[in-house]
Amino acid sequence: MSKNLIIDHLDQPETLEALYRQSPDEFYPMLQQAMEKKVDSETLKVWHARLTYSAPETVAKISIVTLVLLCLATGFFTKIPAFFSVEDEWFYPRFMPLIVVYALTAYFLLSTTVKSKIKTTILAAIAGGTVVAFALPDSSDSDSVTMALIHLPLASLSLLALSFMSDRWQSTKERLNFIRYIGEMGIYTALILLGGMVLTGITLSLFDLIGLSIERWYTDYIVVLGLVSAPIVATYLFDTVQNRQSKFAPILSNVFSPLFLITVLAYLVATFYQGRSPYTDREFLILFNGLLLIILALTIFSISGKKQRPGVQLSDYINVSLVSATLFVNVIALSAIIFRWAEYGITLNRLVVTGANLLIFAHLILLLRQYIRHLRQGEGIDNLEAIIGKYLPVYTGWSLIVVVILPLIFQFR
Repeated sequence: MSKNLIIDHLDQPETLEALYRQSPDEFYPMLQQAMEKKVDSETLKVWHARLTYSAPETVAKISIVTLVLLCLATGFFTKIPAFFSVEDEWFYPRFMPLIVVYALTAYFLLSTTVKSKIKTTILAAIAGGTVVAFALPDSSDSDSVTMALIHLPLASLSLLALSFMSDRWQSTKERLNFIRYIGEMGIYTALILLGGMVLTGITLSLFDLIGLSIERWYTDYIVVLGLVSAPIVATYLFDTVQNRQSKFAPILSNVFSPLFLITVLAYLVATFYQGRSPYTDREFLILFNGLLLIILALTIFSISGKKQRPGVQLSDYINVSLVSATLFVNVIALSAIIFRWAEYGITLNRLVVTGANLLIFAHLILLLRQYIRHLRQGEGIDNLEAIIGKYLPVYTGWSLIVVVILPLIFQFR
């Protein structure tokens, strides 16, 4: 933009909108220049208000002291087996994931203005989840208990989402923001853990040089504290440094989407060339379902990170291909599970996996149908985002069924 196109198209709202979407970084300096020449222009004043408006502050940033106390409290609950002689095998599968999710939920309860009714609901649900974890029988041979323990943290994520969204929990945009937060928090957590690994290696080496062996103590306490605190510190960085703005997750998802699509297609071709079949190989079926979840997550992150731009972009075709590949994997996995039903009978594990695959299948069909409309008719991505946001409670509902209802039906077997 060598000349001031805003002045040239001052009476053309559609053109101004297209100019802004084409190059937002260059649009604002050009707007300032235009306002100096057209001081009384109402159009320029509206654009200036739009680009400089800051929503009322709804986040009360927590202090470093509060952050440290929250991390220490999380570390304390993590070490309960050591402090109170509780069996590790019983405690950690039940409570370790819940401790981390509840700590993140507590962070947003402390840093966000949450209505008392919502806060009461969250606290009651936390108490209920804890009671369920305590009440589940101690049976390592029980498939229903194992599945309940796997799905309990997934159901608890809805409490984290509720604390994040507060009274805007019904908003599709806020649900998409929560998905972006999960992606951003995951990236920050990985970076923090990588830095922690380097620090751990240096620390142990330095003390070893002077003849002090602190490896056991350091691992039992400092490393454990660092592991459970990393997501909390990552959330703090997302909250204070990034001001809850997702920046890295959309970029990484857009970079890795085409690479992962190529990898998945090559893997599928190689798999069938080698004669591996999910219909007869149980371990391969489990791996296939894991692949399905990874692709689904990457697809959702890629769509949620898509920018509002006019027209169809190359990333849209990549996303459609990724959704189609995910649907293909889902159909194979679902047919293999149904085949095992007919061949070996009904078990709780097969019932749970079938239910999850059916939910994913329906979600993918909705996404693919809407994305095809986007490509053909040029519809905006708002409908795509709505499909993602509105479907999240369905996953929560299924998790609650697996946690509460199925163990009772199968009598904790």
